[in-house]
Amino acid sequence: MNKSNENNYLSLTHFFSKAFFLGIGVSKVLIDARESTIFSLILGTIMGVIILWFISKLNYYKVNSFKKIIMFILIFVLFIIGLDELTNLISSIYLIDSNTFFIMLPLLLVILYMNSKEVTVHLKIANMLLFIFAGMVLISFFGLIQEIEVLNYLPLFNVSFKKILFAGFEFALFSTVPNILYGGIKKNFESKNLTKKLIVRYLLSNLFISIIIITTQGVMGIDLIELFKYPEYVVLKKISLLDFINNIENILSFCLIFVIYIFLSICSKQLYDMCYETFKKKWIYPAFLIVSLFFISNFIFDNVKFFIIISKYSWLICLIVLVIYILINIGSLKKEKK
Repeated sequence: MNKSNENNYLSLTHFFSKAFFLGIGVSKVLIDARESTIFSLILGTIMGVIILWFISKLNYYKVNSFKKIIMFILIFVLFIIGLDELTNLISSIYLIDSNTFFIMLPLLLVILYMNSKEVTVHLKIANMLLFIFAGMVLISFFGLIQEIEVLNYLPLFNVSFKKILFAGFEFALFSTVPNILYGGIKKNFESKNLTKKLIVRYLLSNLFISIIIITTQGVMGIDLIELFKYPEYVVLKKISLLDFINNIENILSFCLIFVIYIFLSICSKQLYDMCYETFKKKWIYPAFLIVSLFFISNFIFDNVKFFIIISKYSWLICLIVLVIYILINIGSLKKEKK
């Protein structure tokens, strides 16, 4: 694999590792760990490296029909969580009281168009958006430094070690489980020390996630964070560049949308490929996706309780997906060794 393709491939982990923090992971970790969040981030990163190392050794591109069905369900579950995050963000910030399906439809059409392209196209887009995301995060951080209150980080040990450990475990799950998508595309991107390079990128990605979480905590404080669905967006309202560029939060918040978009496009690409391999017809997956999401958006997504349940038990959903993924693909580890 040449250097350019390798960079494009590795750039995906920056988006996968952040995908479940929008509206879920950031507030969940902060509320559970409270002022001790920094310790949960450290523990979560250590646990995440172990999980990522293990799942990076697995793949699902050579599985039988039964396992393919299970993988389709698992990826579709991840796709629904990501889509719920994104539509809730857009409907809460940009298109208030709009029908959820009509918010999703333009996004789905773009994603479906991307599905007809080779996965290398997705990787190139991800690599380009990565630099935009990194720049926006750094602008946000430096724009919010003056708003940070040190007292929001104190007292450091105001929760039990059990809660700190649990929040760290949540952080590890949120940042690693979306990376199972690598298992469907790694056949085209094998090279030496790829796992090691993937872990390095994961650590860099976690640094950006930690900046977002710690900055949100320092600006708002835990008590205020508990009141907002998207505290990571609310803090952006505090930014005013050069004292005259206001309302920049709507521009910076696009970096959050970039993250989910790349994750959803790869999820959908995997689902599309599985359907095509099974039925040999390109129209089946788009029809399934639009019809199923029409009913899901009207009967589930518009229900506030659904988002609350997803937010509360997202860690458990990730754990179930991870365990099932490992159980059905553990055989690929032996094949890789051979």
